[in-house]
Amino acid sequence: MNQKVFKTIDGLGLVVKDRKSAVIFEIDQGHNIDGHKFSLKFTSETFKELLEHIVAVSNKSWSNIIPKEANSMGADYWEYYDRQFDNNGYLSIRNNVLSIERPCLDSNKLYQFNKRKMESFIYDFRRLVAS
Repeated sequence: MNQKVFKTIDGLGLVVKDRKSAVIFEIDQGHNIDGHKFSLKFTSETFKELLEHIVAVSNKSWSNIIPKEANSMGADYWEYYDRQFDNNGYLSIRNNVLSIERPCLDSNKLYQFNKRKMESFIYDFRRLVAS
């Protein structure tokens, strides 16, 4: 599994891991943070680099990634079910900020994408970076 760390303005590390059929966000191991909710604020430059990295690793993880607007609950990245922890995680995106509610306090895992959720996430991410 490959990984890259992106630092927030506050010094937190967002780890982006990729493998076949999954892209995973985690909070950096160096941070012992309690709580479910994270507001990860990035500089504009880091936010753009994050988008470029996500697009690159998504194209490695899945074939035929086509960013498109969410048109169903299965495509909407806002909520995802984590089978490993039997709980939901949540994600929203706005200018230079990822707001994430992780599914479990016992893990650094914040969010795991499937192909369709990633397509809608990239679609929205690109729209924010372009504006």
